[in-house]
Amino acid sequence: MISLPRPPWRQPSPRESLSPAAVVLASTGKPFSDAAIARAAGLAGGGRVRVVTVAKLHGSSFGLQHPDLMPTKKERDQAQAIVTAAIKALHRAGVRADGEVVITRSAGRSFTRAARAAGARHMLIDDAGRSRFSRLEARAAARYARIRLREVNLAMVSPTAPPKTAPPRRAAWKPCPASHASQDAS
Repeated sequence: MISLPRPPWRQPSPRESLSPAAVVLASTGKPFSDAAIARAAGLAGGGRVRVVTVAKLHGSSFGLQHPDLMPTKKERDQAQAIVTAAIKALHRAGVRADGEVVITRSAGRSFTRAARAAGARHMLIDDAGRSRFSRLEARAAARYARIRLREVNLAMVSPTAPPKTAPPRRAAWKPCPASHASQDAS
């Protein structure tokens, strides 16, 4: 894909003013886990890390835009706090970092754009959600980005938690040996 230079009459986007980054650390609006921050710091290799999180735009893509569908000020502030906490943790790990909050319906599309704008080699999507829906949302974003970013190494990062043990299954039905003996004798 060829990127054309920006026309002089258009203002640069805030994303264009950010420095290039080696790693993009992304989240679907949940706080970043310690495992994701540690892995991003390890992959950076002296480069910069771009932190991206989503403030969800509600509603569907059908119909007119409405201000009530936008995230509230509280939701935007929470997303900014998530980015700020991740940047501070990366600074403590000795890595340069910057970040942004993206307001979108499609997290995968925004993560793809952020990785392309940063010129990143690696992309980590944090799967730190506690509910099944939030994990499903993170995996869908990763699937979207994996299809469109062939040149970027993409990985899902799950927090280190002990795996859940499945409940024991009932044994499969087996015929009683005594019933076989009576059938063979007749």
